[in-house]
Amino acid sequence: MAMRWAAGERAIDFLLERGRLERVAVDVEAACDVLLERAAKRLETARAAMTGEDWEGAFANAYDVYRMAAEVLLLRQGLRATGGDGSHVVVEDAVSGQFAGEIVGFSKARFERMRQGRHASQYFDPARPEKTDDDARWAVELADGVLAATEELRRSGRLDLY
Repeated sequence: MAMRWAAGERAIDFLLERGRLERVAVDVEAACDVLLERAAKRLETARAAMTGEDWEGAFANAYDVYRMAAEVLLLRQGLRATGGDGSHVVVEDAVSGQFAGEIVGFSKARFERMRQGRHASQYFDPARPEKTDDDARWAVELADGVLAATEELRRSGRLDLY
């Protein structure tokens, strides 16, 4: 039976009150399908980057998959980040606060490592070390795992509108 997800309610209420999250009036199931399809395609792009030894590209694409999976959980509840500066942190706070107990891959520490790693991949800094095969493999495996867990939780019927 679907119901409002109780874990992390205070965080969600806070983000809604501050205008960092908003409610969306869309067909959430159809929207989730589209976002999951995009995430699956991006995962293939990340894997292709691994094959081409593009560790930075693999990491950045894996982060996109990871973030899209998180956004699916919010979207299924009729929520989304409002955008602008810090919107990825809003997704991080909302999803790790609600779902880290259910999907370990969405722990605050993992989310932060993914987000900062993506930033380093996207914005070259000669003072930072380049991503390695191990970094990219970790990110792709984490993204793959949370995507599968997100799809499973969505199909479980336990999520409803917030």
